[in-house]
Amino acid sequence: MSAKVRSKLSKSGPFLRLAYSAPVPRDGNTHEVRCEFLSAKGLPFVKLRANDQPSWRPESFWHVRPTGQWERDAETGRKYARQAIAAMKSDQNSALISLIIQDIIKDSVEQAAKTGRRRHSPLALGFLAEISKSVAIGLGLERWE
Repeated sequence: MSAKVRSKLSKSGPFLRLAYSAPVPRDGNTHEVRCEFLSAKGLPFVKLRANDQPSWRPESFWHVRPTGQWERDAETGRKYARQAIAAMKSDQNSALISLIIQDIIKDSVEQAAKTGRRRHSPLALGFLAEISKSVAIGLGLERWE
């Protein structure tokens, strides 16, 4: 009899299976379950996937368009770095900055392939400069500017 049921199901459409695994709480509290990229997805330079779901990784952690004004773009990059650091702290996701830097490198390689010039955007340079400044302050090198 089960063969008849299966044949009817296969004619009506594909058989779907749903699997769900809840994220493991980081501090052992089961009532404080969080999605890893929740606040990171709200960053202005993060590109989400179509029909995004809370547990999905964004399509790109570095999706920016330069204005062509060097100083303005560099300052925007610095602002994005400060926002990324805040999201990293909020999400308790120590890998966020490295994911962003990976996508900055990927974007730079793609731009170099298109234009034939190897040059980082002022947005990326501003972002990296602000991250470097934050690391220096964290190491006690406040006077390092």
